[in-house]
Amino acid sequence: MARDYDIIVIGSGAAGLAAAVAAADAGASVLVVEGEKQVGGSSRLSGGHFYAAGTSVQKEAGVEDTPDAMFEHYMTINQWLVDPSIVRRYSDLSAPTLEWVKGLGVNYPVEGLYCSGVGSVPRGHPPEGDGEEVINVLEGHRSHKGVDLVLDARVTALVTNDDGRVTGVRIGDDEATSAAVIIATGGFGNNPEMIEKYLPQASAGGDWNWYIGADGARGDGLTLGQSVGGVIDGHDRALILASPGFSRDLEVALPSWLVMVNQQGRRFCDETASYIMIAGLLNKQGGNAHAVFDETTRAAAKRTPFFQAYWVNDVLQEKAEEGRIIRADTLAELASKAGIDAEGLEGTVERYNGDVEAGEDTAFLKQAPMSQIKTPPFYAVEIRPVMLCWTGTGLRIDADASVLSKAEKPIRGLYAAGETVGNLHGDRYVGGGGSYGPCLVFGKLAGENAAKYAKELND
Repeated sequence: MARDYDIIVIGSGAAGLAAAVAAADAGASVLVVEGEKQVGGSSRLSGGHFYAAGTSVQKEAGVEDTPDAMFEHYMTINQWLVDPSIVRRYSDLSAPTLEWVKGLGVNYPVEGLYCSGVGSVPRGHPPEGDGEEVINVLEGHRSHKGVDLVLDARVTALVTNDDGRVTGVRIGDDEATSAAVIIATGGFGNNPEMIEKYLPQASAGGDWNWYIGADGARGDGLTLGQSVGGVIDGHDRALILASPGFSRDLEVALPSWLVMVNQQGRRFCDETASYIMIAGLLNKQGGNAHAVFDETTRAAAKRTPFFQAYWVNDVLQEKAEEGRIIRADTLAELASKAGIDAEGLEGTVERYNGDVEAGEDTAFLKQAPMSQIKTPPFYAVEIRPVMLCWTGTGLRIDADASVLSKAEKPIRGLYAAGETVGNLHGDRYVGGGGSYGPCLVFGKLAGENAAKYAKELND
């Protein structure tokens, strides 16, 4: 049977372009269909970090690491509530895929290697030029290898034959046929209906919520996959960052000088804990908490490379004047206005002030600089997990990147990679590069396996 292409890839982010390049390298004819007017999607906006173990970059830095250690850490941090076969495949292929991307022309400087997330082993690999450079390199190879590209063409349906095999895509009234289709459309951060359905922890933030990714992240891949029998996995999983909600500026951390308390007036974490943990900790408190500080600390809060938008003296003053930050002359009054237990808050502050004076956080062992809360007026600002970075709910795949049906069988001719996948990410993001890395790993894997499948059909 004559086909227009061996492989059609839906989406041109890191996963889609990696799939296209790998499939072309395997001898397949490939078409990339992108719903937006530019390649790259959210991958172009990202830092492009790659979470990987056993890489040449680590070896050059003198770091000993293995896929086994990465697998153990990944599974443990998520309490084994993720698919082990998918995590195992990612762990095993992370280093070889990073070397492949390096071979294409992306540079991962050894001096950039860092401890990503909460692990003690440096597995975060930032590329020169961030995610945009990764996209530019992959796009250059896509073009050089003769892979066709269509922009501003949103796929509206998958085409199947009588026995359910996926045989192409439909864009409005147009149709293109293929031996296999790879869905790499990204997540659904710009689809409020899907957020409400699949990501209740994000929808709980109300009008504070905002998404940092690309406009095209509308969840098309989930809808397309389900239309041919694919199932959804990873309910209510995402990377969400905490914010006071003053503006839509991305700041991933909280300053060490504040104290964060729940409704009982008690601290519940080291306020400088990794960004991968803060949202979950807030959700355990009912979805919000209050950051408390005093006038001396507010006045000393200067702009730094990490804090530009929220935790700055003039911004804090402005928001207090607007009533966005609660201000009071006593801690008891502050607690009353914020709906916090006054006795609990006063006791927490008394203990914390003593710890600051002694130079030791006896409750949560915070190592960063701390500030006493003594000088009125006192301030309390609500914090919520509201900055949505990526969505972890998506199509269920097997370790070969084939989309699975409800019967746990691969849907013939259909593969998925990247943010469209739902059974890799758990309740806790593994760390920087833990989303971009899988895009490249499973994108490359999907391209290779789809090309192999197409060849078998053609033989």
